[in-house]
Amino acid sequence: MSTETKETLLNIRDLVIEFRTKGKKVQAVKNTSFDVYKGEIFGLVGESGSGKTTIGRAVVGVQPLKDGAIYMNDDIVAGKPTSLHVINKSITRKINDMSVKMGVTTKELDKKINSLKGIYNMYADKENDFDYSAAQSKLKDSKLSYIRKVLLGNLRHINSIVRDEDRMIKFVTNLHVYIPEVSVKLEKSISRKLKETKEAVLELKEYADTCYKSIVSISKIHKDFVNSEKKSVEKYFKDTFSKWKVLTDNHKMFLKQLEWVREMQMQLDALAAPKNSRKSYINYYNKLIYIDREDFYRVCVNEHARLESEGVEKSDPLYKQAAFFVKDFWSKKNFNLKDTEKILKTLLEDQTITSAIKEEAKLLRGTEFEENLKELLEKNSTLDKAEVEKQYEEFLYIKKIIEKGIVKDRPSIEFYNKAKGIEVTYTEEEIESFIELTEFLDLPSIDEIVKQSYLFKNQTKAKKRENRRNIQMIFQDPASSLNDRMAIEEIISEGLENFKELYKGEEAKQLYLDEYNAENPDSKITFEEIKDTDVKKSIVLKLIKAVGLLPEHLSRYPHEFSGGQRQRVGIARSLAMKPKLIVADEPISALDVSIRAQVLNLFKVFKEKLDLTFIFVAHDLSVVRHVADRIAVIYHGQIVELAPAEELFTNPLHPYTRALLSAIPVPEPELARNTKLIVYEPEKEHEDYIFELPYFAEVLPGHFVWANKREIREIKSKLKKG
Repeated sequence: MSTETKETLLNIRDLVIEFRTKGKKVQAVKNTSFDVYKGEIFGLVGESGSGKTTIGRAVVGVQPLKDGAIYMNDDIVAGKPTSLHVINKSITRKINDMSVKMGVTTKELDKKINSLKGIYNMYADKENDFDYSAAQSKLKDSKLSYIRKVLLGNLRHINSIVRDEDRMIKFVTNLHVYIPEVSVKLEKSISRKLKETKEAVLELKEYADTCYKSIVSISKIHKDFVNSEKKSVEKYFKDTFSKWKVLTDNHKMFLKQLEWVREMQMQLDALAAPKNSRKSYINYYNKLIYIDREDFYRVCVNEHARLESEGVEKSDPLYKQAAFFVKDFWSKKNFNLKDTEKILKTLLEDQTITSAIKEEAKLLRGTEFEENLKELLEKNSTLDKAEVEKQYEEFLYIKKIIEKGIVKDRPSIEFYNKAKGIEVTYTEEEIESFIELTEFLDLPSIDEIVKQSYLFKNQTKAKKRENRRNIQMIFQDPASSLNDRMAIEEIISEGLENFKELYKGEEAKQLYLDEYNAENPDSKITFEEIKDTDVKKSIVLKLIKAVGLLPEHLSRYPHEFSGGQRQRVGIARSLAMKPKLIVADEPISALDVSIRAQVLNLFKVFKEKLDLTFIFVAHDLSVVRHVADRIAVIYHGQIVELAPAEELFTNPLHPYTRALLSAIPVPEPELARNTKLIVYEPEKEHEDYIFELPYFAEVLPGHFVWANKREIREIKSKLKKG
């Protein structure tokens, strides 16, 4: 997300987390992506239920993911990489859904227009005697509700498709840099097709936007007419029919464009499908641009016979071409595959040409290859093995072409089309695109290559264990996160028992030896004299002192401590694992104000001293300001703003961020009374999101905001004015 050249520790990509409630699916986190840099404290702030803790739990590995992936140091630690096959299948389902529903909508539109025409013919000339009650029963707004619902559903489908296309474009772009096995040509082809399809979908969206706005306008015209005291039937029908015309015209264009989008999407489906599932796609595209070999041979025979019957000169180019194909075209009817293969396989074992082989050779047909083979067998009694291998290799090539069953070369296809009077409707550019597509369909898909890449390989048991140690969590409630039946020493050292190498390893023992001998120069010990229990106790003692507690506290139990002390124990427990990343889930929300600063200072100390990285989850922006390097503001599972801490406070760009900042308590009563509380109303702030999609844009260096183009323009305008 940032343009700064910092070392990235954690990458979160397209994270989706769903929960089920009362049979419904609720997205707690929506396609969230961000990076966490090594050695920083990354603040994640939002109100209760915003999804911030859910993201923290996902990073730690205790929250299953619906979609997306989490990477640490370029190794996948949770989720799966983007699957083009899965995303394209989802897009195709949405396109099919729109197609079916719009087909039904066409009938509904016709019914509604005919109904309106009938009413107009009955009442337009009788404005003074207009029977409002009878008309209103026929002009009920509820009759438009189905059409409005379908059109709104189309917009949502299209918006989702555009986001999916953007996600795939980002994933595919420069993929060969990370995975050299991915062909640059394949990458560029898929990227180009994705962009072309996205452009087609955006054009589809324009028609969908106009259709929806038209039906909303029609509903408003009807409502105003019904509620007005002075009613003008003529004006009502004039305005209504005007909007219906716009709706029906755009509806027709929508259906036409939808078919074009479907064709383009089919190509993406084909490229994304696993290699063993591509047969139907290969057959489909082969039929579009190539010719069936058996059919081609039949046409050649018929054309040759026609030319002969018409007395066409044998020197005529068309006659020569037809004669050549009849004699030397490779097809199952014109080439004896079975006997040719039998002869060559026999000769591979023994190069002696027997009478049985010569007898078999009589069954061969008249293609150039078979004639040459017959001549070779007639003139020789034995063959060189290298010559047989050369002949067999050439035969396998011919066999492969025949078994594919299609004619690919352009001159042959042109001959066939001319003979059958077929007019080609595709442009040269489209034909080239189809040819390229069929070539790629013989290669493994990007998904199959990605799965084999070291970047996306499934974690081994050892790797999962290492990740559990590298990512630790500090919980919100220190009381419930500590076992009351265990002494503090047991709690802190519990993780060490699960990862014994942390105190039994050579590195840990050497460190203990150096420290012990430095502190006790008169009674030094050797490496062999070190006891594992002493190393473990030394580690625990250092941790308890580091968090500001005393050694005598180790024998006590959690209930004997205050909230702040218990949280210090929780911090010590997470540090014992020597992690790379710690997720602190609202670690000070349950603490007194006087204790909060002490705990916050510990995070800063350990960040510098141990080169640790923190994700600091909180609902209070004022707290995060003093500890975080960067802050991401999250609302209903969507990160709406991300910026350096001070930049976010001095220059908040998203209305939700401004609302959170206005809610920070002011200690001075006079100032507090004069502080205006900002209420965030997303329905009013972003009412045009259904028509103009928001995206994560970098408005200032390192300062990102979730907004659409209109909002970006307004933000930039305000920034220019200062």
